[in-house]
Amino acid sequence: MSKFTRRAFLTAATASALTVACNRSPRPQAASKAASKTATRVVALEWVYAENLLALGIQPVGVADIPGYKKYVNVQPSLDESVVDVGTRQEPSLEAIAQLKPDLILGVDLRHQNIYDTLSAIAPTLIFNPYPSAENSNQLDEMQQTFRKIAESVNRQDVGEKVLQQMQTQFHTAATRIKNTQKPDFVLGQFSDNAPQIRLFTDNSMAAQILTAIGLKNAWKGEFDRFGFNTVWVEALPKVETANFIYISAPNSPYKQQLETNPVWQKLQFVQQKRLYAIAPDTWLFGGPLSAQILVDKIIKTLTEEAEGQGAGSRGSKRKSQSR
Repeated sequence: MSKFTRRAFLTAATASALTVACNRSPRPQAASKAASKTATRVVALEWVYAENLLALGIQPVGVADIPGYKKYVNVQPSLDESVVDVGTRQEPSLEAIAQLKPDLILGVDLRHQNIYDTLSAIAPTLIFNPYPSAENSNQLDEMQQTFRKIAESVNRQDVGEKVLQQMQTQFHTAATRIKNTQKPDFVLGQFSDNAPQIRLFTDNSMAAQILTAIGLKNAWKGEFDRFGFNTVWVEALPKVETANFIYISAPNSPYKQQLETNPVWQKLQFVQQKRLYAIAPDTWLFGGPLSAQILVDKIIKTLTEEAEGQGAGSRGSKRKSQSR
């Protein structure tokens, strides 16, 4: 019964979307037209594209899964209260999207390619692939290319270039500061919210490429994964115990707490030598230029403050011994 109900809903939603779209444009399915007109009413079906619009100074009219966005994506400016939630990222509401009368829809290949024709019937639709399958792919480059394409679609190319330049400037500044930390080797991990697993980010991931861009070296050499991470547990960590462990974990994560009592974990060099660096859980690793800058800012503060604290401690000890 639930399957029939869902099918009936989708049929009705699609019909409604097509009705609205057909009243607006004789050939709405021509996605290429999105680049020839300045879009002002944009629906983002993936968080990174909502973030990109905000970076360009545009509030989207609709975003998929706004509560999730607000939980994980910590950037400024924030989404306006007027932005409409259009359902989940995986299954957006076609009816809600059509009712917003957008002139551009932004989606992601892995979630929205199968409904591309229907979305295009509502408004010109651009579908991007942030996870290239080639092993030599560069997610950081793809992010910047997509950001430029979106900037072009909303006629904000100048703003877009300034945002990217700010990001590159921050990378350069961070690289200068990193030189003084003497902690080049890292492993970037993310604890799962619902399973005893850790994501370790591979060289092709955007997050690892950002850290590499500021002078760090990724010690995790796992198997290629198009999404940029391998899912492992504690048994995989001895391979990289000489590196520094940078991680993201939800507050009071039961799996992080469980790990702390694990004898394998307790014997790891980066645990015993206290080379663990926690990053706030609202640090989004799959975002755009704003998220990239926040990630770098948090990494630098974590590494340099710890190093400066150690330096201050050693200086204090020296003064104390001299006074004696």
